[in-house]
Amino acid sequence: MTPGELLSLATQTCLDAAKLLHEAHVSVASKGAYDQVSSADLEVETYLRSALTSGVPGSAVVGEELGSASASVTWFVDPIDGTRNFVRGIPLACISVAAAVDGQLVAGCVLDPFRDELFTAAVGVPFSVRSTGLVVAPGESPRPLVLTDIPLPGSPYSGEMELLSSLMEVADVRRVYVTALSLAWVAAGRADAAANLGIHPWDVAAGSVLVRAAGGEFWPVGADGFVAGRGEIVGWLRSQLEGIVS
Repeated sequence: MTPGELLSLATQTCLDAAKLLHEAHVSVASKGAYDQVSSADLEVETYLRSALTSGVPGSAVVGEELGSASASVTWFVDPIDGTRNFVRGIPLACISVAAAVDGQLVAGCVLDPFRDELFTAAVGVPFSVRSTGLVVAPGESPRPLVLTDIPLPGSPYSGEMELLSSLMEVADVRRVYVTALSLAWVAAGRADAAANLGIHPWDVAAGSVLVRAAGGEFWPVGADGFVAGRGEIVGWLRSQLEGIVS
């Protein structure tokens, strides 16, 4: 399948999976001191896995809740990015699906089910936003807008509080706790950069495709960090995070 065909399958699968959330009776369990999983996470990921591997026989899934495998075509799935927001009724969460072919990410889809906004891109398919709600064209600001979850509770890294303090001197900062949606907003020009530590491949796979397709940069940092965006703030953030994880 072409990247465009993989994107079409990912998009339709995300849209169908979002319908499950309207009927979900949500229960919550702990995944550790600072993380949670809901019954909706498990139900949505089960659906995504079935639909994607049926659409591309022989493909494999790397997912947050139900394990990981790899194949020539591999899907990266986050059924609900922002679970801690979702279970509290805070409308900051999304469904994220990306496709990789022979290890190279080629398509990404992020769906915000609360605002019915769909962010998509693929190799050969331009970045696009489909929204049925109010959309305001991003304006200019004298300071860059940065999305980050730093400092993370229970983080193994020192220096995160100092980084946040320094960042607030040079940028407007928002902490949203939903990495895939943060990257989609960067791609759409709503923020200038996003940066996080403690991430997993399914957190950033789709978003990295979107950012690069929209003309931005995406840089892995260390084993579990990234910086993405446009402008000088990207280089500044990258050097700061590299100093923390080294």
